[in-house]
Amino acid sequence: MTASLERPRISTDTGAIPVPPGARPEAIAARLMAGQVLILKHSYGQGVRALEALRALVGSDGTSFAERAAQDRVFEDTAQRLLVGVSNHKVVLSDVPEIGFLSALYPETPSFILSLSWVQALHGAWERFEAGVHFPVLGRRLHPYYGVYAPSRMTHLELFATWLSGAEVHKGIAVDVGTGCGVLAMMLARRGFAQVVATDINPNALEGIRGDLEREPTPAPIVLKQGDLLCEQDDPVDLVVFNPPWTQGEVRSSIDQALLFEPGMFERFFEQCEACLKPDGRVAVIFSTIIRLVQPEVDHPIEAELSRGRFVLDERLQRKVKPAPGRRTRERVEVWVLRRA
Repeated sequence: MTASLERPRISTDTGAIPVPPGARPEAIAARLMAGQVLILKHSYGQGVRALEALRALVGSDGTSFAERAAQDRVFEDTAQRLLVGVSNHKVVLSDVPEIGFLSALYPETPSFILSLSWVQALHGAWERFEAGVHFPVLGRRLHPYYGVYAPSRMTHLELFATWLSGAEVHKGIAVDVGTGCGVLAMMLARRGFAQVVATDINPNALEGIRGDLEREPTPAPIVLKQGDLLCEQDDPVDLVVFNPPWTQGEVRSSIDQALLFEPGMFERFFEQCEACLKPDGRVAVIFSTIIRLVQPEVDHPIEAELSRGRFVLDERLQRKVKPAPGRRTRERVEVWVLRRA
């Protein structure tokens, strides 16, 4: 199973130039921008500071969503040139804590080279996996695997819980599309659905959920399926739940799949819903008004589907997002509930 999991790509660049122990972060960043491939030999902290200097050099304050996304891509591509060695599943630098994912994801390769940015991602994911993420709507922690997005805000989950508590839908089969860390699937199971099918194209998502299901005090009626969107459903479905990406963009990683949708994704989703939904079934899409605020030029995917006439709007709930301290926001999270026309 491990061989099929998503994992960072091992570097094959054996000609990387060692970074001197006293090199300034700004100098390292400039060399990376010039196209050099470098390898750290001494300090993890030196590399972290170099990437911070690279971030400042590339910039992150574009005036539009597209400009900021372009800056992020330049930073990500350039940061891949700063490498570190791994030996016996440990980073060969003096100040790096244990990263359990190095042995879990590369059991057959104890020694190899990775970019520092991948090591940072693995380290952060391992800390989150070990500690878990608390979800008040479940009253428990879930443990998302490496490469799986877990929300830091909970307002949209609270709004969905509000709708679900009073939803008039037959509690037979529900599908949680793109289940991610599995929070919606578990909410559906606790609400009394006879079977919940949790789908995700990312095998790492299902790996994390398997572990969390084993931590449940009683078995949950959750079936895991790997594949695109709804996969192929064997039986007609009473409810389809989807918490899709809320903005459009280029998908370059498994995390991007949770944050950005590409053209055509929503069309495929609604086509699959139409094919498997019972006549009295419902589709509940958790969305946000952020697309109107940052990408007004992009067609609203749910409104576009309603204009096709295959589905009609049953109800729509909204709730204001709690802004970060010291900031303001006009964003609202939404639950759109559709039924077949």
